Amino acid sequence: MSGDSPETVKHNGVVRLTGVVQHYAWGGEKFIPDLIGVDNSDGREFAELWLGTHPKGPSTIELKGETIELADFLQRDPAHRLGEKTSSLFNNDLPYLFKVLDARKMLSIQVHPDKARAERGFEAEERAGIDRAAPNRNYRDTNHKPELHVALTDFWMLHGFRAAEEIAAEFRRVPEFLNLVYEFEDDLAAGGSDAGPRAVENLYKTIMTMPQGRVDAFLEPLLQRLMPRYGGGELSKNSPDFWAARAAEHFPLPDGHRDRGIFSIYMMNLVQLKPGEATFQDAGIPHAYLEGANVELMAGSDNVLRGGLTPKHIDVPELLDTLTYACGPAEIITGRQEGDVKIYPTPAMDFELALLELSAGTNTKRSADHGPDILLLMEGQARVQSDDGTSIELSRGQACFVPHSAAYVVTSDAAGRLFRAGVPDPR
Repeated sequence: MSGDSPETVKHNGVVRLTGVVQHYAWGGEKFIPDLIGVDNSDGREFAELWLGTHPKGPSTIELKGETIELADFLQRDPAHRLGEKTSSLFNNDLPYLFKVLDARKMLSIQVHPDKARAERGFEAEERAGIDRAAPNRNYRDTNHKPELHVALTDFWMLHGFRAAEEIAAEFRRVPEFLNLVYEFEDDLAAGGSDAGPRAVENLYKTIMTMPQGRVDAFLEPLLQRLMPRYGGGELSKNSPDFWAARAAEHFPLPDGHRDRGIFSIYMMNLVQLKPGEATFQDAGIPHAYLEGANVELMAGSDNVLRGGLTPKHIDVPELLDTLTYACGPAEIITGRQEGDVKIYPTPAMDFELALLELSAGTNTKRSADHGPDILLLMEGQARVQSDDGTSIELSRGQACFVPHSAAYVVTSDAAGRLFRAGVPDPR
């Protein structure tokens, strides 16, 4: 990284943005390489493409022959490049991380804390002297991690607890789980407005705290029954049985033990998203990505509490205290059309995601008080020109950053799709 030049300090127009690929074992081998035009003939896993300022994958910009980290570019003039309100609220940093994600294998069941819990947990672990890179660390920063994602392919996931009555019916359907049903149904029969969440909480706590031998006693006969059918292609992805068998394949534990996260597959909503559909994971909502590609927009944080389907650290007491036990169907977000832009609304103050469907003659304007934007072109060709005369040509898989102080116009001569990550009006 070079020193400050006059051009770098004063520049407040659109700039080309280059992201960082994360190579995790669960990633796919085709979707992201095809998107960004990278040869992957050696079959390396391309799990995520990060666009943002996160220190584990800092994006860079190109400006006047310089390659500069986006975070450094923002720090040199935060009032103009982030906007005074955004800069003040988010400590002179970009408040979101924008990703493309491709899950070939199942990801862990996880939940994210709210801001207050993250701050308390971080300070407690700092006082305890737990290294921030330690595998048993829960809170690596003080931020929350709400996240929105929009499916790019058929996308399978778990999202939130099912309605209590559905869980009871599902556990009755699975003969190996019958001994777990009776106390659960007694909790439901006790009545009251919170009977469902209370029963779900008690059942989940029982599952997460039972001795490993009892976990194996429930799951081993189930998996002995399912695995031949899974191997023979007899199970449908619409059934939790399919994902339970796949989880056993992907997450074997030492000494033949079984991962208790498999119970959650039967307790949580199994969701299939079509391209363009979305879900929002707020604090406390359990979720897991199972298969598919998406774009994901989240607050910049590494704070994850896991509930299974992982070899990583699981802090059961903290997990149980962080979860929300609300139960019912998952909310599918289809977006709100505003002119030629589709907005995916969430309650998050850190970010806002929009999709622009490009067509011949597209000419979409964005005002200078919008907050910092990242534009990612998924299909087609587009030109982004800011009001200072700076212009960037985008091809498929390319991105640019537009500072708060720059009004800009997106034009296109052909069909395509462009995602816009930004910040809601912070008033």
